[in-house]
Amino acid sequence: MDDFSTIDGVLHTLYACISGPAGGQDWERDKTIYHPSALITRTRIEDGKPIAYCFDFDGFRDATIPLLAGRSFYEIETARQTRVFGQIAHVFSSYLAKDSPESEEVLFQGINMIHFWHDGIIGKSGRWWIMSIIWDNERDGVGINSDWFD
Repeated sequence: MDDFSTIDGVLHTLYACISGPAGGQDWERDKTIYHPSALITRTRIEDGKPIAYCFDFDGFRDATIPLLAGRSFYEIETARQTRVFGQIAHVFSSYLAKDSPESEEVLFQGINMIHFWHDGIIGKSGRWWIMSIIWDNERDGVGINSDWFD
């Protein structure tokens, strides 16, 4: 049973669900961490221009399945910075992507920026929901330096 009473529990589920052997993503479990109104944004550079693809959960799942088809994919959290105020939280979470958890080769790395909302009394009732997530990957001129998470 997943524990969504903590941000740590939600983030554990986030990384576990997107990771796995070919076809091994757990989309039903993944959907449980996102608020029904959540916004999921994938960013990248295409043809030298920045672009943002914005999805609800079902749209994200449907767009991601073909990208991961036939390949193992593991996203591994490497650092986190969390700020909580009342019922809301902002988290920067850096990650590495690999073909397997044991692989020395890193496919890419980047940072997720995640906004959370808690629907109860923190520590007593309710749970944390991802309200929005947006990410970007390292590339020439954009890197995660050693003091980013200090």
